[in-house]
Amino acid sequence: MASPRPHNFAPQGYPLPNGAVAAGPVPGAAPLLPNNGRIIQNGATRVLCIADVRGNLKSLNELAKQARADHIIHTGDFGFYDDTSLDRIADKTLKHVAQYSPLLPENVKRTIAQIPPQQSIKQRFSPDQLPLSELPMLLDKRLTLDVPVYTVWGACEDVRVLEKFRSGEYKVDKLHIIDEANSRLLDVGGVKLRLLGLGGAVVMHKLFDNGEGKTTIAGGQGTMWTTLLQMGELLDTANRVYDPSETRIFVTHASPAREGMLNQLSVTLKSDFSISAGLHFRYGSSYNEFSVNPTLDHYRGKLAASKASFTDVWETVRNEVDSAIASNEAQKTLLENALGVVQKMPSVANGGNPFGGPVAAGNAAGQVDESAFKNMWNFNLADAAFGYLILDIEGGRIATEMRAQGFNFAHRSGKAPVQPGVAAGIPPAASPVTGGRAPGAPPQFGQAQPTRPGAAAPQQPVKTQPSPAPQSTSPQDQPSVPSAEKTAPAEANGSAQAEKPSESPVPKTEKKQSNALFVSNAENEQAVRDLFPEEDKAKLVKVEKWGKYNNHVATFSTVEEAKAALDRQPPEHKKVAPPGQPRKPNLKFFEDRGSRNAGTWQGSNRGNPSQRGYQSGGASDSEGGRGRGGYGRGRGRGDRGRGGRGRGGFNKGPGPSTDSPAPSTSTPSGDKPAPTES
Repeated sequence: MASPRPHNFAPQGYPLPNGAVAAGPVPGAAPLLPNNGRIIQNGATRVLCIADVRGNLKSLNELAKQARADHIIHTGDFGFYDDTSLDRIADKTLKHVAQYSPLLPENVKRTIAQIPPQQSIKQRFSPDQLPLSELPMLLDKRLTLDVPVYTVWGACEDVRVLEKFRSGEYKVDKLHIIDEANSRLLDVGGVKLRLLGLGGAVVMHKLFDNGEGKTTIAGGQGTMWTTLLQMGELLDTANRVYDPSETRIFVTHASPAREGMLNQLSVTLKSDFSISAGLHFRYGSSYNEFSVNPTLDHYRGKLAASKASFTDVWETVRNEVDSAIASNEAQKTLLENALGVVQKMPSVANGGNPFGGPVAAGNAAGQVDESAFKNMWNFNLADAAFGYLILDIEGGRIATEMRAQGFNFAHRSGKAPVQPGVAAGIPPAASPVTGGRAPGAPPQFGQAQPTRPGAAAPQQPVKTQPSPAPQSTSPQDQPSVPSAEKTAPAEANGSAQAEKPSESPVPKTEKKQSNALFVSNAENEQAVRDLFPEEDKAKLVKVEKWGKYNNHVATFSTVEEAKAALDRQPPEHKKVAPPGQPRKPNLKFFEDRGSRNAGTWQGSNRGNPSQRGYQSGGASDSEGGRGRGGYGRGRGRGDRGRGGRGRGGFNKGPGPSTDSPAPSTSTPSGDKPAPTES
């Protein structure tokens, strides 16, 4: 390993919850007193479980009201960014956060997607144009939470903000961060619900790295990940507060279904449920290991592969880690806790007990604790914009409700989709693209949702207005009555629907005039400025290079200034030079056409027979290696999409984070399962 940065395990002058020295607290949580950290509620209770609000914190109140929820459990990518976070976030991470942010308008997202890697997004946009989160509104009490919210942090958060919450500098009423040192107990509906949480992405080669974290939390440049010490402290906390009468819920950002170490950890924590996010599907999923593994050997194989990946990293850094914590007995204990979890994992698929029990004599495969294998239930959530899970707790029984916007299969009929009410001769009323909701507002499930790349365009909500015929319009087309001859089949899920939803009842909106001029055939920025007279040159806001050739974009403050500057140009600058004549500068209004690179989803041989399965036009965040593939170098385990085996990927200095969950072409698109053919 070439000149690694020293690990951040040594004692520092910060309040360290685990491994602290001097006056710091002991590792883990203290045993709870009768009413300490406990919320008691009688009668039926509804707990709303959501994921990835991505800074749209107003939606928490709206979703709680819609679901009639008394509490909210959130699984990460909450939006822990404040007003200073933009300066610390890496451009690659910022591009990813902006692409999926519900707080940014679509035209800004398209512009950011087109910015070449060598240009900085922060230079192109002012801070007020890039709102990362509504957390500052919670901090200064312009926004309050209606119900208690229990959350872990996700992969896209600012570690400095989390440290301020830990130190008490930041406080938000009814917001509770559950982590390795803090659990919560909800005594509701006749059930004692113990919440144990672990935040951040699980990346093997970052398990021993604190990054820019000054306490025990790990992160940097707008991303966060889990460390092995955090896992060890979580075990310590869980043991301290253990009560066999409680029902344990393990809340994580990464999915235990994908991460063998998390799967083993959830069993060691004696969890009854796990709730996670990180896969970003349009449906939530509910399963246990018995339901998705055909045999115990198959399950052992998943754990054995995860153990092998971890062992590669551990053997590489073992001496360095041992020396770093040699003088810290508390951290030694936490490290041993976490290593004990890994040691219990099987090394081969056809032997050993996945749950750490003894191997029976004469039975090489071992005896497995099938009660955990069959009874521990896992829930993976869709993003908050697309669905949620409700735990309805009453009389000691936990019932579930799962809602999802789902996929749109209207394209399979080959006809323009009919909105509810249209059959009765009542077409939908014209409404904005967001389905009548304010930008950033939460979804009303069954109504329209804003689409993201690779997603199907949803149907719009219905308002009853009498009309002689149904209408089918798109943002690019004028309203018209479809006929059998002119109606084209709708696109499949995740196809061009995201750009042009043919079933949308939205009327054409007026195209906004640009306040920038596109200048071609100008050698440099100064040559562009010299094209304008002094009165226009003084009004120029900026001149930027656009693309590979001699093209530039000259931006003015207003549309009127841009139009006046274009009008004052000589006629030869407004038309293209004929072939064979020297090229002259050419000016016209700048038009940002946006990105049309959407994926297409074709199931079986219906739709377009030349394309089958999910054809990804750009990796979504579930394909971008959120704590999985594409990070390390060296001998990767290609069959499982893992990177970082051996020496690859450790601290390489202050450059852009290699852990950014931005879309990555190095991760196999097979991360996202394609539909099976019928």
